[in-house]
Amino acid sequence: MQLAEKAPPRKRPKNDAQSALLRGLLSDLHGRPMVPTYATKRNRRYAYYETRKDLARPADPPATRFAQAQLERHLVVSLSELLEDEHALRRLSGIEEAAQLRTMFDRGRVLSAELAFGESRKAAIHALVASVTIQAERIEIELKPDALGVPSDNHWKWSILLPARKPFREAKLRIDAGDGQRQPDPKLIQLLINAHEAQQLMLANPSLSINQLASREGRCRKQLGKLLRLSWLSPRLVEAIADGDQPQSLTRSRLLETDLPIDWSEQEELLGFAR
Repeated sequence: MQLAEKAPPRKRPKNDAQSALLRGLLSDLHGRPMVPTYATKRNRRYAYYETRKDLARPADPPATRFAQAQLERHLVVSLSELLEDEHALRRLSGIEEAAQLRTMFDRGRVLSAELAFGESRKAAIHALVASVTIQAERIEIELKPDALGVPSDNHWKWSILLPARKPFREAKLRIDAGDGQRQPDPKLIQLLINAHEAQQLMLANPSLSINQLASREGRCRKQLGKLLRLSWLSPRLVEAIADGDQPQSLTRSRLLETDLPIDWSEQEELLGFAR
């Protein structure tokens, strides 16, 4: 009790590492678990995943480190693209029966939407992903078919390339962003939150049309329709907005008024998102 009273005040209500999306799922190419950790420089904290120190002895292969935000963003974007790609899901599952395919595609779209927002992202990942293994040039992922409405005792094996920048193994943490990093636009963030809420409202009432939904909720039908279109925004654009890295021309008004195409790459090109 006395120690607690004398302890300096915490700058954060909780440790940043606790929010790691891949906690309990990630291992390195030698099968050793990787855990979230962080390093600090001045007053800033930089999060990354690292092979557990007690499992990386001097005589063993070197520990693997990977910048947390980079790895999580790459995995979320790749999973979202898979879940929205009906042909890829069909090849991965091997399913041919029409009703099962419809169920899988519908569930895939719902999971993709959940991955787009921080409040539901971690639950969606842990529902879908059984394990993630960092290999020399690829990331091996085991997926749970049950999350897509496909009962099965076996996991689906799926792999993606590593992000463009390889994991670093040196002891010194590489810092990507300087002190002049842009801050997220609160108006854009709130717009995405409103879009997500509109999508959840629609998913909770599948038998109602937009007109009926708007009438029941006392909302503008036109505005509700715009928010629903925004709820399927490209995950790369969502991530860029969350990080404050969106094109400077991308304002709340422009995002709300733009007639967005369904294709994510077309959305990114239309809104000036540099590849």
